[in-house]
Amino acid sequence: MEEYDVVVVGGGPGGLTAGMMASLRGLKVLVLDGGAFGGLLVSLYPKKLILNYPGFAEGVAARELGEAWVRQAQGYGVVMKRERVVEITPERVVRSTEGEYRGRATVIATGNRPRELGIPGEMDFNYLDRGVHYYVTEPQAFQGKRVLVVGGGDTALDAALDLLGVASEVCIAHRRGSFRALEASVERAKAGGAKFLYETELEQILGEERVERAVLRGRDGKIELGIDAVVLAVGQVPNTEIYQKLGLETDQEGRIVADGEQRTSVKGVFAVGDVVSGTGALELILVAASQGAVAAHHIYMDLAQPYWG
Repeated sequence: MEEYDVVVVGGGPGGLTAGMMASLRGLKVLVLDGGAFGGLLVSLYPKKLILNYPGFAEGVAARELGEAWVRQAQGYGVVMKRERVVEITPERVVRSTEGEYRGRATVIATGNRPRELGIPGEMDFNYLDRGVHYYVTEPQAFQGKRVLVVGGGDTALDAALDLLGVASEVCIAHRRGSFRALEASVERAKAGGAKFLYETELEQILGEERVERAVLRGRDGKIELGIDAVVLAVGQVPNTEIYQKLGLETDQEGRIVADGEQRTSVKGVFAVGDVVSGTGALELILVAASQGAVAAHHIYMDLAQPYWG
């Protein structure tokens, strides 16, 4: 079993920041991630323009920001392994598909995954490019298609904006009468020709081999739209599987309860980013990064016990 000072589970902004800051303090750090290092910035919306991360006055592409984070972590000496973690024990043993690692401290930074609606037809078409999507990674894949975007947050509006000028039609359905997304994004979507359905919910997705129609219920009753694809941008849920047996205190959504030092209810285990309770209403890269820095600082204080601490 390989031994480290800090084992970080999750290679997104929060996990990478925790790893970098701990490594800068001279700690031996391992970051594990079964997907793409850089997190959702690289895997889900690489072409999204990030406007709310300080230091980039004109915005920065998500992939560019995520890849820069990875290079910086590697440059600081963080060991990074692409392995899917399957379990974390109370003794801080981290088991992956490839091996076992023990950390004097563990940081959980597993983030979120897209939320499923659970409506009829969704599971029939959400694989093999049959028409149900949860994000827009490559807008050109929607060339000439009639697309329904479902959701009212920034992810939904960003998806719609990416599709304008590529898809033949873009319609946005939101169950409420106003959007949570940035007003500037809503106005840009309107100006770009997107159609809006307020107080409307998607009830069913229909088709033969792939998506052909959507059944919705609006203020005036049932609506049926002919579509080629639907993007379900209805929020995210935490990746909870690996820590369910750890005995962590969690909230009703399964997010980890952490204090101001990012400590969890299990000694030596810290949590950062979107998987932490209370950050769901403010799922920002900046928040995840700041929590990673806070966790790394207190891990260093615990392990090194500097005289000034």
